[in-house]
Amino acid sequence: MQFLNIINKFSRRFYFLTPHPYAIGNCSEEIYLGLIKAKEQNKRLFLIYLFDIPLIFRFNLTNKSIFLINSNYIYNPNKIILVIIRVLLTLLYILIRLSSLLLLKLFNVRLDESYSYPTIGRNDLFLPGAGINNFQHNLISSDKWNEKYQYKFDISIQSLSKQQELELVYQLGIPPNAWFVCLHVRESGFRNDKGRREYRNSNINSYIPAINHITSNGGWVVRMGDNSMLKLPKLKNVIDYPHTSNKSELMDLVLIKLCYFFIGTQSGIYDVAVLFNKPILLLNMYSWTFGSPMHYKDRGIIKHVYSKIENRFLSINEIYNSDWSLQNINSIANQDYYFVDNTEQEILDAVREYYKIISEDSFEPSIIQQLAAKELKTHSRQIIITNRLAPNSIMSDQEEMIEKFRYGIQLEGSLGHICNTYLNKNWSCDTLNI
Repeated sequence: MQFLNIINKFSRRFYFLTPHPYAIGNCSEEIYLGLIKAKEQNKRLFLIYLFDIPLIFRFNLTNKSIFLINSNYIYNPNKIILVIIRVLLTLLYILIRLSSLLLLKLFNVRLDESYSYPTIGRNDLFLPGAGINNFQHNLISSDKWNEKYQYKFDISIQSLSKQQELELVYQLGIPPNAWFVCLHVRESGFRNDKGRREYRNSNINSYIPAINHITSNGGWVVRMGDNSMLKLPKLKNVIDYPHTSNKSELMDLVLIKLCYFFIGTQSGIYDVAVLFNKPILLLNMYSWTFGSPMHYKDRGIIKHVYSKIENRFLSINEIYNSDWSLQNINSIANQDYYFVDNTEQEILDAVREYYKIISEDSFEPSIIQQLAAKELKTHSRQIIITNRLAPNSIMSDQEEMIEKFRYGIQLEGSLGHICNTYLNKNWSCDTLNI
């Protein structure tokens, strides 16, 4: 259904975009890139999204409040006009989606994702120009994504004033003028993927010493997520927000927008923090070629990787120079390896380090951080160039090409680093081997 993208070729005022409908991370990523595209083309971003019909589309829409964000680069159309456009697009995609499901069921024919949900403007977010039919990394290198990803967009929430946002935070129990950190630790409940994608999950209880470090320094911690998550024990200045009556899609955005910094894992809500340009600390990372700390102030630490063949944990240097199959993405997992979560002490050390550098506004990377970043980018470029990222059963050749450009622009645009303490301890030899 790529013919719908023709609308952007003729529009001089707007960049039309239908972001990913059911994954908040992909949706936020695409809105962020849409803002970059609008700025580059001197246009305004026109966001369109479907009405929620889960019985037909086979998915529930993402956090719909994300479409309430505002910026100088976002166009807010007349509400009646927007509803008419959404109705027409939804009706069109009901027919397309039903046809796609019928072909899959009767003839085992899988159509690409543009037949599952609208992708107006999506591919052009990643592709460096028109008429691109194969992946060319040099096109990314010349496009200055390290500058584009550093654009700062002043994002607000349409329906709320600054005072109303502060009032919502106060109602949650955080005193006026207090600073707080948002903490998200992925579990299996939201996507119901227990036993299938455990490498993406972590145990919230291993974060408690780090939580206490924040609160002992006068901050509050707001645990993010949904009510399927394991409840936290009662802790001073800690709000287990998913298990409160204040939980809402709008409140999710308010909390991320106003937090001092965001601590997360490589899970969808992290991209909301990127969209709001928050300082981010990523913990228990399971991927490093894609989804690494994005902005200059961002930091992270990687899960430990155990090699069954070598009967030991790999150093970060070895991890960075490993094969693509080691990174458990797009169902190309190598069964010769498995991931082990960061320890309580490692999480505490990372939070201590990050709180220190953010309090002192001192983000200059160390020599080992610069070395590691250079090594990561050098090898990751080769991974993207030489490897197929997903089997044909998961991605068509066209989808594979677009995914490579998606990975490539993030790789070239990222300016964050792995935490200095963690690198010093694990660069040449993993501490769990000792």
